Amino acid sequence: MRLFTRREILELILATLTLTIIFSFKQNFIDLKNFPIYLVAVISAFLFHELAHKFTAIKFGCMAFFKLWPQGIILGFLLMFFGIKFVAPGAVIIFPFQFARWGFRKTILTVRESGIIAAAGLLVNLFFALVFGLLPFHFAKLIASVNAWLFFFNLLPFPPLDGAKILMWSWSIWVFLFIVSCILLFIFLV
Repeated sequence: MRLFTRREILELILATLTLTIIFSFKQNFIDLKNFPIYLVAVISAFLFHELAHKFTAIKFGCMAFFKLWPQGIILGFLLMFFGIKFVAPGAVIIFPFQFARWGFRKTILTVRESGIIAAAGLLVNLFFALVFGLLPFHFAKLIASVNAWLFFFNLLPFPPLDGAKILMWSWSIWVFLFIVSCILLFIFLV
């Protein structure tokens, strides 16, 4: 079984470039000077976040692949002109089964497992926000702020965002992570 299809790789690249443009958009222009830094930020904040979901779901015996959401890309581009960073170009789609030689094997995900899969991506954002936030360089602060923003955004308790799945699993974990996300957002974006 291949880990990634060509289409999935293409869609991950397109989503990553889309978010890089959205985050680097300042005062009606793309910040070309800092574009490579924004690209590294989006790779750490978005790409690794989605890959954490994918690999955690596979660990639980599921099929998982990234699917582009064209409407999210269009909405993200429209809202960036109003200074709003809308970050939903796609998501990892999880099927609770695996294809095998003689058919497929069904796996039933529990609410806990679904919450852990959702938390895996958020923990990537938390890790990168903290690590880059401790470095005394401008580019590091920028990477930390993008990770902090995605950490906060994905914790919002609205389906299909990760926050809704974590809240269904454990409200105490969600509250703790949400408080941490607000603190990080305040530190890096104020």
